Amino acid sequence: MKPSPFYKNEKERLELQAMEEAFRFSEPESLPHLVALISGKEGSGKTHLACTMNELGPVYLLDSEYRAQIVTRKFTGIKFATVKNFTEMVIAVKHILEHEEPGTIVLDSGSDLQTFAEIEYLERTEKDKVGMPWNWAEVWRLCNAVIDDIRFSGTFNLVVTARLKEEYVSERPTGQLIPRVYAPLPYKADVILQFGSEKDRKLTVSKNGFTGEAGKVLPNNANLPSIIASPGGLVRPKASVRPMTMQLVMIRPT
Repeated sequence: MKPSPFYKNEKERLELQAMEEAFRFSEPESLPHLVALISGKEGSGKTHLACTMNELGPVYLLDSEYRAQIVTRKFTGIKFATVKNFTEMVIAVKHILEHEEPGTIVLDSGSDLQTFAEIEYLERTEKDKVGMPWNWAEVWRLCNAVIDDIRFSGTFNLVVTARLKEEYVSERPTGQLIPRVYAPLPYKADVILQFGSEKDRKLTVSKNGFTGEAGKVLPNNANLPSIIASPGGLVRPKASVRPMTMQLVMIRPT
């Protein structure tokens, strides 16, 4: 008799059977909340835009870049904590999920989440480097544990900021800048926003797989909730508001 592809022994078969009997579809109110990824160069406004989620409720900002306090002073309803390694980030996330009022958790920055996870993996395995591709899956598993804990809490939105890096395909640079985050994260995001490198701070938005030139601009008081809520992810500025030249361009994620 061939072994089952779903379990390796009788114990696992019984566990699988019990989970099958306990399976239930999610209710609408228990589905994951919003996950947004905001990337850009230092000083482009990532943290500021993330903090505008305070319009929807409390914001809990976990700062691994040691600069967020300057921005958070401009807002109300924001609590922040400095995190310096993977363990401190996990502790902070667990505390928020278990003891704080539902709202939005901001990881500032998601680029550091991968770095923290790499260091944690190396310390646990006593290796000098991650090395082979299958080892990176273990690093990503650590990152996923943090992200998914928040996603499936059912009560918290998640905003992740990220620095930029040059994109490489087949070991050749494409000339494009992409978020410096661990590979699976963009696929977990409901909306991806990226500030360009130009002085006019063009903003590229990926949402729901739509493609096309938008030709809209963001007003000075643009905020993340309005970007997300507006049709197509666009903000139509009021006539009384002097618009900023931050053009929204809808693109299809690759």
